[in-house]
Amino acid sequence: MSQRRQHEKSRSVKRERLDPARLTAVKIIREVTDDGAFSNESASRHLASHELDARDRAFVSAMVWGTLSELPFIDYAISAVSKRSLASLDSWVRAILRVGVWQLYYSFHVPPRAACDESVRLTRLLSGERATGFVNGIMRRLTRFKPDLPEDSDAADALIYGLPEELYRLFITWYGREKAQRIGIWSKSAPPFLAIRPDLRRQEKFLMWLEGQEAASWYPQCLLWPDNAYALTPMGRDVTQLNAYREGLFSLQSQSAMLVAQLLGARKKDRILDCCAAPGGKTAYIAEITDDESLVTACDVSSERTDLLRSSMKHRGHINVFSHCLDASELPSSWNLTFDRVLCDVPCSGLGLLSKRPEIRSRVNLDTIERLVPLQQAILRNGAKATAIGGTLLYSTCTLSPMENEAQIQTFLASNEGDGFALDDLTLELPITVRHMVSTRLPGTVLLMPPDMDSDGFFIARLCRIRA
Repeated sequence: MSQRRQHEKSRSVKRERLDPARLTAVKIIREVTDDGAFSNESASRHLASHELDARDRAFVSAMVWGTLSELPFIDYAISAVSKRSLASLDSWVRAILRVGVWQLYYSFHVPPRAACDESVRLTRLLSGERATGFVNGIMRRLTRFKPDLPEDSDAADALIYGLPEELYRLFITWYGREKAQRIGIWSKSAPPFLAIRPDLRRQEKFLMWLEGQEAASWYPQCLLWPDNAYALTPMGRDVTQLNAYREGLFSLQSQSAMLVAQLLGARKKDRILDCCAAPGGKTAYIAEITDDESLVTACDVSSERTDLLRSSMKHRGHINVFSHCLDASELPSSWNLTFDRVLCDVPCSGLGLLSKRPEIRSRVNLDTIERLVPLQQAILRNGAKATAIGGTLLYSTCTLSPMENEAQIQTFLASNEGDGFALDDLTLELPITVRHMVSTRLPGTVLLMPPDMDSDGFFIARLCRIRA
């Protein structure tokens, strides 16, 4: 492009006064859908921009979360009126259309004309003048015509409930149609609050903060479960900017993740192994539960994540946590029968996090799950080898897939490595308010189902080594 054309394009863009909120949302959506970024990480980085005020940040959050939550229907609608496939479009055009269609169909505050005009302006900046006619045409058609749902009832329901058809059918297979629909509704519902966990070593100071001015506008409340869980109401604000957070008085952690650490049953003087520790939320809580008087070995396969884990533990003053960059599916044989408590919080499909990370719906299918199963089983078996006689092995995931949950424990117990283990019944150890959250597929294990509670979906199973 010549310098003159570049100058003219720059002047045109300035005259049109691009909306910084929409521009930010499109950048985030492109990073998430095309580059594989996590929505929470991408949004956190972009929302820190000084060009955005509080109202802009709230609008960006609504556009990003809404677009990703309704992406199956949004893509269906675009494909219904476009002669070109979505995959063939320029990545900026694809992101602009997705955010634009969300504004057309799901925003209560954006007039259709504004959604169309702003989409065209963004296209001119990010993709060039030649693409503006295409984007304008798609947006105008969808303004006049909302595509009918497919005739197939399951395909139609999948779009209604914000799920890809394959994933929706998997939920039906696992839990029945009614529960699948409830999962879909939950997946499109923003979490009602932000769960936090005070540092057990600084509880008195945390409770003083709760009574102060900084906490007041966040409407803090003590949650019914588990112990030591509190809630804040962000209302579009960044909790990491609070002085109490920066001082380490509390951490961000879901109720379900807190429960995992509690059910491990760690005690002072225990030798503890956290096989997949990064980013370290459960690791830190385990250290706090034992009043920093246990020896915690924390592993992660990524050197970068291990460095972050090590830095986090140092910042929080957990001198008893030792980090290792190790593949948990291939632990050192010298660790065999060494640890009193072993936590295998394994990599999983993440289907229990759909309401927090809506991009997961477009990344998970049966093939994705099947590829994870062997890795999970390898980590569980190696964690078992490291468990001392009389010790505890805890397996957990943040998914709703039975293949990654109950089936893994059943497979393990039937294996040579599982021969010396017995399954604990966790029912009576659960807080009363979630005592009904036990798995019907494998009694004694915990299945936290989001449609029935305001937290992440998790599976938890605990086993005791009774012999070598």
